[in-house]
Amino acid sequence: MSGPDNETGTGPWRLVHVVRRRLPNRRLGWIAGGALALALAAFVIVWTTPLFAVERIDVTGTSVLDPAEVAALGEEAVGRSVLGADLDGIAESVAALAPVESVEVTRSWPDAVRVAVTEREPFLAVPSDGETFLMVDDDGVVFDETDAVPGSMWRVELDDPGPGDLATTETIAVLRSLPEDIAAEVEHVESPSPAGITLFLEDGRTIQWGDGSEGEQKAEVADRLLASGYEHVDVSAPDAPTVS
Repeated sequence: MSGPDNETGTGPWRLVHVVRRRLPNRRLGWIAGGALALALAAFVIVWTTPLFAVERIDVTGTSVLDPAEVAALGEEAVGRSVLGADLDGIAESVAALAPVESVEVTRSWPDAVRVAVTEREPFLAVPSDGETFLMVDDDGVVFDETDAVPGSMWRVELDDPGPGDLATTETIAVLRSLPEDIAAEVEHVESPSPAGITLFLEDGRTIQWGDGSEGEQKAEVADRLLASGYEHVDVSAPDAPTVS
């Protein structure tokens, strides 16, 4: 005895099953289509309406740099949609400025672009023309010039300061490695060559340090010789130091 047609067969049972299965799919399609239309409308509004046009470039984090100089590098974005602002292009232009160590550029809704700058920190002050000092960071980058130098900064005489100058990089390596007791007494440094670094102490004594190698051994030998009463010591070859 055969029963009524099942849902895999033909007839009214099959029709009910198909209708029941297709209605939710259509409903999901309508919802998805509506969401897409709303997203598209929002995109068009943000892209075209003056309400979301860039009116200003907000700059933070500058002390060496003039904020107006930094803002000018994003001037092309003003008047255009915030969404369409070329953030990477602005960041690249700002990062090319010598005092900039890093920069982050973001959209600041509804009508601005924010440029957050981190400037380089001075590590060396290098005399220039007898009246001013070049500011050099701990990567050897020259990024500013000033006539006033904080007393806590290293004052170093260099012929051609820069990240590609070996005398500069060796001097930075030496100063980073100095023990506190010697570092506290250094009045200034002369670095005519990468292996000719000399530390001048506040009381007139000197340490011919040489290059940036064997820093720990050089410091131990220099401490011992200075404590013995020598005023001028050469530890550039720490296994064979000389004194006067």
